[in-house]
Amino acid sequence: MESKKDLINIAPIFYGISMVPKHHWESYGFALLAIAGADGDVSDPEMDWLLQDLAESVGVPEEVVNAWEDYNYEEADLEEIFLSFNIHSTVNFAKLLVYDAIRMASADDDFADDERDSMGEAAQILRLSPEAMLSIEALVDLEKAAEKLRVTLF
Repeated sequence: MESKKDLINIAPIFYGISMVPKHHWESYGFALLAIAGADGDVSDPEMDWLLQDLAESVGVPEEVVNAWEDYNYEEADLEEIFLSFNIHSTVNFAKLLVYDAIRMASADDDFADDERDSMGEAAQILRLSPEAMLSIEALVDLEKAAEKLRVTLF
């Protein structure tokens, strides 16, 4: 059982959950880094997405952010990362991770083939159907198009 100090109160409106253990966030970030780094590099926009768009928006503590910054994603093993926490403890965990991983990996406007392959590996480990993965990717594309339209209009 997690103590209150080991839990992070996150943005429940966006993620549909409110408290997540710190070590889960650490592993979640490691998985995102492994996927985005599958092409050999976590670009500045990808890292900015992780450290600003995600970490700041949900209030990830500094020690977890520091662990992400120091993480050697090139040596990452997705299966091992997923074994480090109960992927079934959070409703729709697999879908959330794939959604965030696609958002991070495409933050530099290049969802590289190696990143896409790594995403497929993650989806397979998480038992997420190819159809669900394709739908999530389409949602990310739709959100990017809507953002571009908003910027263009205003």
